[in-house]
Amino acid sequence: MPFSFSHYFSSHTSAQIGISSTGVLLLNAALVFLLLICAYSDARYSKIWNKVTFPTMALGLILNFAFGGVTGLIWSLIGWAVGMGIQWIPFMLGFAKAGDVKLLAAVGALKGWAFCVFGFLYGAIAFAILILPWLASRGELGAVGQNIKNYFHLAVVTVAAPDAPTPVVTKRFVPWAVGLSVGFFIALGLELYFQRVTWIAF
Repeated sequence: MPFSFSHYFSSHTSAQIGISSTGVLLLNAALVFLLLICAYSDARYSKIWNKVTFPTMALGLILNFAFGGVTGLIWSLIGWAVGMGIQWIPFMLGFAKAGDVKLLAAVGALKGWAFCVFGFLYGAIAFAILILPWLASRGELGAVGQNIKNYFHLAVVTVAAPDAPTPVVTKRFVPWAVGLSVGFFIALGLELYFQRVTWIAF
């Protein structure tokens, strides 16, 4: 059978890629552990620890390879790359920490690209519901909006007048991992119930 990336992008769950039930159970357990630790550390200390995310990335690659062979390994690597990519833009804009990027990459390595994308979208919704009121209560919501305006201004100034003074941008980080973790728990619950990665339209 010739190699085709379409095979990896048409398979949305660990089981579909050929991972055994034991492997799926271990991957899900590692995911739950990752999310609980990262949500706690981000909410409590405003940090997502490398000592958690990096070993989880490696564990995702190892488990997918052990239970799915080369196919599982490639699928895990694609998930890792997609997870890294979708969180890279918020990181570059100053809306997320490097730890958030590594959290997404770890989830992708464990559960694949589709779970990572859908869970991220659920997490964005949860973030808006949970975090934005928290920011408003702290009087920081306006500052976040100002950051968005300043970053777009920065891009325009850089292109139109490279020598002009650039606007000052103060990075304000929020516990993004909390919203992401809620989103991934929702995605996991839906996957276990429907036996497939599921978006809102069932």
